[in-house]
Amino acid sequence: MHIKAVLFDYGGTLDSDGLTWLNRFSTLYREHGIDTGLEPFRRAFYDADDNLPARFDLRGLGLERTLLLQAGCVCKSLGQGEALAQDVVRSFLDSSRSFFRRNLPLLKELRSRYRLGVVSNFYGNLDSILAGEGLLDLFDVVSESEKVGVIKPEPGIFLHAVNAVGCAPNEALMVGDSIRRDMRGAEGLGMPHAWLAGGHDASGRCCGRAHVLRSLLDLGPLLLDRPTLHAGFAGIIAAGEGSRLKEARPGTPKPLVSVAGRPLVHWVVEGLRAAGARSIVILLNTSGDAVRSYLESAFPDVTWTFLREDTASSWESFRLVSRRLASETERFIISTVDALIPPADVARFAREALSGPEAAALAVTPFVDDEKPLWADLDDAGRVSALGARASQRRCATCGLYALRRSTALDMPPAPTYARLRDYWAALVESGSPVRGMVLGKTIDVDRPQDLGIAEAAVRAF
Repeated sequence: MHIKAVLFDYGGTLDSDGLTWLNRFSTLYREHGIDTGLEPFRRAFYDADDNLPARFDLRGLGLERTLLLQAGCVCKSLGQGEALAQDVVRSFLDSSRSFFRRNLPLLKELRSRYRLGVVSNFYGNLDSILAGEGLLDLFDVVSESEKVGVIKPEPGIFLHAVNAVGCAPNEALMVGDSIRRDMRGAEGLGMPHAWLAGGHDASGRCCGRAHVLRSLLDLGPLLLDRPTLHAGFAGIIAAGEGSRLKEARPGTPKPLVSVAGRPLVHWVVEGLRAAGARSIVILLNTSGDAVRSYLESAFPDVTWTFLREDTASSWESFRLVSRRLASETERFIISTVDALIPPADVARFAREALSGPEAAALAVTPFVDDEKPLWADLDDAGRVSALGARASQRRCATCGLYALRRSTALDMPPAPTYARLRDYWAALVESGSPVRGMVLGKTIDVDRPQDLGIAEAAVRAF
């Protein structure tokens, strides 16, 4: 596949992993207590969608204002008030922006190698929306039906895009979530295409030549020649009580403590997804029902394995998750639930740590804001030469992100062997087993109430 350009649909592709606006909005309306049945809602939605450019002057409008107009028309058709429209739009906007943040590092990396474009059936103000969300400069062309005068799957809108980026149709990859509009349109021009199926059943839904993506992040291995997590497996340790955070957020389990409007565990999952994780094993304590409910609702495209146990130590928790993952896959990464790390750094850690010859790896950071840091010395080859009390350089500390291969996990000693996770890693290094150390940027260990302000700033930065 000789590709010079990558073209993206907008709705359902750049702003979610394969969920249409109809599906996303209908779910949100039901969550807000409005359940009219699918057909009445479809009629209201498509009446608003099809007629929005005729009813309003959309020139220069950003995403939030556009959504408010669209939702306002739907609510009027359903006999609902403006307050409902605002609540629905707020949830829709938050979800879209979480995908924009997640996808941005990938789009920037693709931009360094390919011409990029957007091909979308939209209202006529997509340039303004992309500019308002900080995405417009990534694209060489925005071919929008309302402006081009042609709608997908008609060939003219695709030809407008490939002509603008200076390539033939067979040199551009079309990425979209719609079989009829995106895939069939590209197929008719002999254009390579990738169907963003998300969590949908992909069997027999598109032609045999189409690439099937579960997430937009799957374009990394496809177009950037980089390895990803083997079979997409990762783990999270979230069994601790979070006693130091309880005074700031009484009654809230640590994984659900809010950081920048999302639970702490949300940001950990986003990092793992950026690294290619599609199946996640998470250890919760026996009072973790609310955490499970949130994750199943927020990340329906992830295959979840929930382990429930009140473990005696961080080492026992780590061992439990590691050995479960080792039963499924050859290599994997594990994060603690309080490790707040930029998704791009998690992805880089997974790529590099799992591609080397070492059987284990630790992420370390020079940003140390921990009352009990686990210091790590690295040698010239990038391997960990000393941990904890034996470390003399004291320039970097571990930050709650680990990589292992199956053989390492299966060789772990029994749970009572160590009292703490750091004791296991120190013993592993002292045994002479090669452990890679990867230096990341600024990471946050969210343990104490005073960490929350720093965490908020960190999330907004990445």
